[in-house]
Amino acid sequence: MKVRPATAADGPPLFGAWQRAREHNASIDRRIVPAPITQPEFIADFEQMLLRKGSAAFVAEAGGRLVGFISGGVEANQRDRLPQRHATIGYLYVEEPHRRQGIARALFGAVAAWARGVEGISHFEMTVITADEAAAAFWRSIGFSPFISRLWAPLSAPEQDA
Repeated sequence: MKVRPATAADGPPLFGAWQRAREHNASIDRRIVPAPITQPEFIADFEQMLLRKGSAAFVAEAGGRLVGFISGGVEANQRDRLPQRHATIGYLYVEEPHRRQGIARALFGAVAAWARGVEGISHFEMTVITADEAAAAFWRSIGFSPFISRLWAPLSAPEQDA
């Protein structure tokens, strides 16, 4: 298995893996509704992401095939909280037959090494689907801990006194 920076040539094979990651997320919680995105749209967005200084993507290959990927970036913190920016993970996905072999850890290691090279970045913050207990367990196993919870309510929720 080899982890390397993603290139524009990875766009077509990444599209299928990215779709499977989105399908997984939607299967975990019905409130996640993936927007329809075509392969050409994905590839154009992916190529733009690769050009941004504050973004990174890495892929894992085994036997000459793409078996996983991770995307990361730099985000601004709220204006009243320091440091001003943090690193985040956009997507992490490993194909089912290749899971539990250290690929996700290796992918995270690559994006963490990238983030350490970005001036002013000292930590990661990211969202995890609450119902995805396996994902939460993975992130905790590599040192993440709960920090801020994001709550959700439909606009049709009845108002209640606190």
